[in-house]
Amino acid sequence: MRKRDRAREYLIGLIEARAVGQAIPSERQLSTELGISRPTLRAVVDDLIRDGWLVREHGRGMFVGSPKIVQEIVGGPTSRGAAYPLAPGTWTSRVLDHAVIPAGMTLGSRLRVTSGTPVLRISRQRFVDGEAISVETIHVLDSLVPGIDLGALESGSFYGLLRDRYGVVPTDAEQVHEAAAASAAEAALLGVAEGAPVLVLERVARDQHGRVFEFTRAVYRSDRYRVTTQLSLSPGSGGSGSGGSVAAEVEHAHEWGGGDTVDHDA
Repeated sequence: MRKRDRAREYLIGLIEARAVGQAIPSERQLSTELGISRPTLRAVVDDLIRDGWLVREHGRGMFVGSPKIVQEIVGGPTSRGAAYPLAPGTWTSRVLDHAVIPAGMTLGSRLRVTSGTPVLRISRQRFVDGEAISVETIHVLDSLVPGIDLGALESGSFYGLLRDRYGVVPTDAEQVHEAAAASAAEAALLGVAEGAPVLVLERVARDQHGRVFEFTRAVYRSDRYRVTTQLSLSPGSGGSGSGGSVAAEVEHAHEWGGGDTVDHDA
């Protein structure tokens, strides 16, 4: 095992044995204990800081942080797009608001319906192990979900509810990720400062009939959430030329435990 890998394993072991906010030994002490150079150790520490495992406070030392929740998107040659394994932690939700609204031009174009079509809008706050992680707004065609049980959206999966009660089976989606600054309302719900960097995910999903049934926008804390992607770049992997493409496969996406954005168990 390389010295760098050995140092990372050792440090993660130290971190896991401590509570968030507790100090770990100094770089000088750790480099002596591990028998590696300070630059090598510092590179490992920098990686762990980037991933949220550690926090460095100048003049004070290093402290255990809260590692980011990582959602991995895996593309493969036998799948239509990407598979979303469960993100770690216990995911729960709280419905903030819901209303049936007429689709405007923008929402109508996303859902492929005419302006004025009734759309159910649901806002939810998502938590991981009790900590606010995301705020999302789901838009679903109201005609597809008559009498929807909002309590089920707090205790279970949105996509599971669609499948089991309404026979709507999510099959594929297009999802866009981009960086943004938290609005005042988003910051209050996420427990961050207004203007703090956040990750925004927007998804348009289709069902087994090829019908667009949902448009969702979710805002995630960028300090606690990260998406990683594995791409198959071989010519036969489903991509064009030298690169494969990754498209969200909704069925697994909402079973992230995270948000309803092809991003967890909606």
